[in-house]
Amino acid sequence: MAIDDLKRALSLTWFWVSLGWQDIVQRYRGSMLGPFWLTITTGVFIAGLGPLYARLFSLDMAHYLPYMALGVTTWGFITGTINDSCNAFVSASHVMKQMKVPRLAIVFQVIWRSIIAFIHNLPIYVIIFLWFQIPLTWETLLVIPGFVIVCLNLVWMGVVVAILCARFRDIAPIIGSILQIGFFITPVMWSYKLQNVSPWIVNINPFAALIELIRAPLLGEVISAPLVLLALGCLPVGFAVAAALFVRARRQIVYWV
Repeated sequence: MAIDDLKRALSLTWFWVSLGWQDIVQRYRGSMLGPFWLTITTGVFIAGLGPLYARLFSLDMAHYLPYMALGVTTWGFITGTINDSCNAFVSASHVMKQMKVPRLAIVFQVIWRSIIAFIHNLPIYVIIFLWFQIPLTWETLLVIPGFVIVCLNLVWMGVVVAILCARFRDIAPIIGSILQIGFFITPVMWSYKLQNVSPWIVNINPFAALIELIRAPLLGEVISAPLVLLALGCLPVGFAVAAALFVRARRQIVYWV
């Protein structure tokens, strides 16, 4: 039945894609700029703190600001998806109780909605690339498979946290606190290449691996092998955990919410 749930969720791609888009429309209904408020907010954050941290870290602005901007936007995409997934089943409780909806389709909807929000940060990338004249090379195309790997990791993460938070409501704030701590131990605002930081702090951090899969190609840099192996290694382990948890809890989800 769990496999059938996955097949039905994939066959109903139009369903969760439409719902994800509708969520964005509803969230910003009546707003003049709509989801571009996300772009403005992120841009102001980068423009305000970027020069400050570059001075505090004694780093060249031309190298630090693109690094920090790509790190902040990617981190926001990853953590935003995880936080939204915590309430995926709880928020869709009325739908699951009224109609037979594949459980995984609800998780896919959340991830798709986060991707749409992430795309609205593209103007920030364009401005940074033009302002600092970052060259586009063949290595830049590696951002495409990197983004796919990030999204696949977010799928199993979303399934795991959605199930756990539906069963135990105290887990959602715990995950939020963990992500807040993770922001400071993950190379988002600081650079492990330009500052004196032990490599093992980065090489065992899966969030660092996911960020570098997107950031490094856009900056024309080569992704370190340990981070690539870490991101790829998380896929079979994570999907095995998610599959086992989903098979065990699939029938009970509707009763928990």
